This record gives sequence, C-alpha cells and structure tokens, in this order.
Amino acid sequence: MKTVAISASGKGLDACVEPRFGRARFFVLVDPATEDWESFDNLATLSSLTDVGILTAKNLTKNRMVETVVTGHCGPKGIDELKGAGVKVFLNARGSLRQVLNKLRLGELQEASGPNVPLFGGRER
Repeated sequence: MKTVAISASGKGLDACVEPRFGRARFFVLVDPATEDWESFDNLATLSSLTDVGILTAKNLTKNRMVETVVTGHCGPKGIDELKGAGVKVFLNARGSLRQVLNKLRLGELQEASGPNVPLFGGRER
C-alpha cells in the first residue's frame, strides 16, 4: 500500500489541511487508491520547543510506510529529514484533505524542491 500523509486540522478526509507541518496536531494517512485512511495524533511532538519538523518527519516515516507527505509549509529541517527517508513532499496545499488528495491524483500538485519557510517558521520566537 502506498501511503500519503496529509497534515490535518482534524481526523478524516473532510478535515482541512493544517498549514504547519511540524506543528500539525493530526496527520491523516491515506491509501490514494482506495481512500482508506487512519489518523495519526502528533500531540507528543507539539510540546517540543525545537526540531519539531525533524521529530514529526521521523514519527511519520518510522514503521508507517509513508511515501508522500502533503502539507502547507515545511522548513529546511523537516524537508531534509523527509527527503533523506525517500519521501516525496508537496507543499502549499489548501482545502479539505479530500480535495488535496484529488489534486495529487490528478498531478496538479508540484513536488517540493526545498522548504517554503525559514527555520522556526511555524512558531513565534
């Protein structure tokens, strides 16, 4: 099964995309062929003050067979960790998870070549 992980504001395909990769409360893990999904709670990572992109990426890739991540914004550390694990990353996603999954299937999302926010982009310092 190919698994797509989408940062989400809630559980399920009708939730909206959470724009912050490392600070996303939930990820919905989807098989794009069947739309079977399960949610992954990222709460444990949210309490970290640093390296949330790295921690989130490791949590997603460890034992979850994630091949693709779709999110709004991702910084350099998160992108590097995902790309190093062989994961494709698509940024600037908006709308419901169902809409974004459709765009991904239709080839309307562009694979990221790098981050779209600087270090510490998701939290005020």
